[in-house]
Amino acid sequence: MKYIVILLTGILGLQAFDLGAQEKSDLQEPKQPDLLQELKDAPDGVLRVKANADSSFRSLVVKATVEIEDVLGAQKGKQLARQEAGIQCKKHLAQWLDQNCIFVEGSNHTVTIQTKGESARDAAGNTVKLRSQEGQESKSFTESHTSFSQAALKGLVVISSEISPGGQELTLMMALTQKSLNQTTAVAKALSGSRPIPGKRESEADRPNPESKVNHDALDDLR
Repeated sequence: MKYIVILLTGILGLQAFDLGAQEKSDLQEPKQPDLLQELKDAPDGVLRVKANADSSFRSLVVKATVEIEDVLGAQKGKQLARQEAGIQCKKHLAQWLDQNCIFVEGSNHTVTIQTKGESARDAAGNTVKLRSQEGQESKSFTESHTSFSQAALKGLVVISSEISPGGQELTLMMALTQKSLNQTTAVAKALSGSRPIPGKRESEADRPNPESKVNHDALDDLR
């Protein structure tokens, strides 16, 4: 009898453990394939703006889809489409920052993004609310907004590049995190007032074949 009680107690304990593990699993951030699918279904523009627990900026994603012109051949068409998509991503982010955000410096001298009003919206219509880190005094860089906006654009990292099954469109997704923003705004502060350094262009050697490239390390930074 005593053995049966112990056995039942063990079984109930395992069930409770399984339920707890399941609940914990359900609360985790979406895994990479789920995140990519979520972004593929979303419109072009600034998406998935994430904040930390204290409402300070954490990360965002920018998406752009462009047509592939195959007049000069598949490889050249793919190269030009990728360059155009990169330009469109930067344009989407620059417009969103100008319309909705200011750059502020916290007491730790880190420059970050804050929404101008109570909140803003991303390209999918989701509400975005970004504030300075809790308990930190901050000052706005209104006069240097353009300089820091350019720095933010340089902080964009490619997370996914995909050519549609018909080879007619290329979709590019790029991410900006507080980590990459720290690196580029530090340079912008050091070079404040000087002309921004132009970005380096990529060079690359019929209709392109479908393809999908994913930067898994950059995706992990968004979790």
